[in-house]
This record gives sequence, C-alpha cells and structure tokens, in this order.
Amino acid sequence: MSAAARPEPLRLRLTGSALPFQLSSVRGRVAAWAEGLGAPPEMVDDLVLATHEALANIADHAYSDRADLDGRIGSALLDAELTTGGEIVVMVRDEGRWRPPPADPGWRGRGLLIIRGLSDDVEIAHDDSGTRVQMRWRLHKAADSLKQQEHGSGQTGLR
Repeated sequence: MSAAARPEPLRLRLTGSALPFQLSSVRGRVAAWAEGLGAPPEMVDDLVLATHEALANIADHAYSDRADLDGRIGSALLDAELTTGGEIVVMVRDEGRWRPPPADPGWRGRGLLIIRGLSDDVEIAHDDSGTRVQMRWRLHKAADSLKQQEHGSGQTGLR
C-alpha cells in the first residue's frame, strides 16, 4: 500500500464529564475506520472492544479525584493509524493520575487484562503527565499465518 493510498488516521479528543456518554459513538467511529482499512470482522471487534476498555478506564479512573482548573473533568485523546508496515496502532492518552489495579478487583477491574488479550501488543506508560495505552494489531496477520502454514505443510522434516 503506498503512502498516498493509506487512509487518514483517526484522531479524537473526548472531553470532560461527557466522556462516558461519548463512548458509544466512538465505538461506531473506530469500527467504521477499521472496516475502511479492510480489517476482518473479528479484528474490528477486537479493536473496538480494546479501545472502548482503554477509554472506559480513563472515564472510571484517571480523573476520579482531580478536576481541571475550570472545574471540568479532564479529556481523553485517541489516535489511530495504519503504519507503513501494515500495523494498526491505537493510542489512548489522558492527563489524569495512574491508579494501580487493586489486588482483588471484585466484579470489575478487568480492562487491562481484556486489552492485553485482544491486542497483538500493548504498551502502557504512566507518569506525572498522565497515562498512555498503545495497542497494536497486524492488519494482515491472518494472511501471514496462512502463508506460513502453506509453506510449512510442503516441507518434510527430519525424523
């Protein structure tokens, strides 16, 4: 795919106390964007759910005890792009405070586990400026896996 043919990145800024109410429309926008890349339906589902979980974590945890100077709750940023190497990269960022997951999360608190299970790779970084969750999927991993199986099935091994 040439650089000129690559689709535009998806960039969203979700604001303040409205963040929880924006998640439904964000799921639709992420799904439409990923479908436009040619992602298979199961990958679209994984992308949407992992992105939703990352944003829901921001809504639930990042600003729970902190407000901006004007009294509004902070924002979340979502950046999604297709790299020249064929990877879909979704980054979700906030400017809130990191709270480590509790030892016993009860019936909740499985967001990071879900994100890690749905993504090919996840990086989480947090410091005084906020938290960044970067998730990656190889767009053509299903085709790559099939090629590996085809090449592997025609080979004979030593016994």
